[in-house]
Order: sequence, then structure tokens, then C-alpha cells
Amino acid sequence: MVFSLMWGITGTGYILKESINLMRELQNNYDVDLTVILSKEGAAVVKWYKLWIELTEAVKKVKTEKTPNVPFYAGPLQLGNYDMFLVCPVSANSVAKIAYGIADTLITNCVAQAIKGGVIVYVFPSDQDLEPISTTRPDGSPLTLKIRDIEIENIKRLKKMEGIHIISDFSEIKPLILKKINEKS
Repeated sequence: MVFSLMWGITGTGYILKESINLMRELQNNYDVDLTVILSKEGAAVVKWYKLWIELTEAVKKVKTEKTPNVPFYAGPLQLGNYDMFLVCPVSANSVAKIAYGIADTLITNCVAQAIKGGVIVYVFPSDQDLEPISTTRPDGSPLTLKIRDIEIENIKRLKKMEGIHIISDFSEIKPLILKKINEKS
């Protein structure tokens, strides 16, 4: 039985390459029907990191935001037409919007509507550690980012929200998806 996964990406380069590699692995090794949706900024960052071709070669269904409702995925998510909705990576900006109920992008609108429909949304925020995070610049050179107190406060707020499941480490994502696949079959 095919497992239908909606994967959202917002405007952060953190764990982006690893996410695309996992998408490819899931499709190659498991019966996963994957749709990737990107906020406008998510698409800009994927292109900035020169990963657009890699993403579109790895995943056939890649859709970029035109408006918060175009392409229209909020309704199908709300109705439970997908087995799982994962947003990874999620920028601090999108986390703040979700935490305060702002649904003005494709991803934040899909999150809001999925929750309203009783669908759990799995979120992997880029800025959730108290310690600085190590990531890379678009040219591949290392970059260390200090996480601000406001970002930690927004993560805490998300953790209290009904319908949101925060993933604290990228290594948790594959086992979580495999568990959901097994539950369906």
C-alpha cells in the first residue's frame, strides 16, 4: 500500500541537502508517494544553495508557492488525504508565524489547516538548540549561527500547540516515517 507523504520546506539552508537525500532514499527503498511543497523563500533558498536540480531530480512532484492557497494543498491536508505532513527544515520566521497563528504562506497555511482538520503536523525547526548550530553557506563553507532567545521561546510555544509534533533531531525523521509506513501497512 502506497504511503502518501507531504513534505514542506521553508527558507532555511539548514539540513537541506540531508533532507533531499532522505527524500530520495524513501522513494527508492519504500513505497512512498512524495509531494514536496516550498514556500517562496524555501524555493529561493533551495536555488541559492544550488540544490534545485537535485531536488527536482529526486522528487517528481515539487510545487512552489504562488499564494497561501496556490497550489492548493491546505484542503487535501485538512481532509487527511496524506498519510503524513512533515515540514523540514522550518525557518525561524515560519516557526514564529505558526506559533502566533499567522497563515500567510503556503506552508504556514497548510500547517494551520491541517491542524484544524485534526491532522498532526511534524515539524523540524532549524533554530531550536540553545547552543549555536553548525551549518553551511551556499558555497559549502562552514557557518555557525547563534540562536536567539526569541527563537527558543517560539519553539516552546510550538511544543504546547495542539496538533504540532516537534522533531528535535534530524536523525529522528527516517525512523518516524518508517514507523508511520509500518502502521499503515
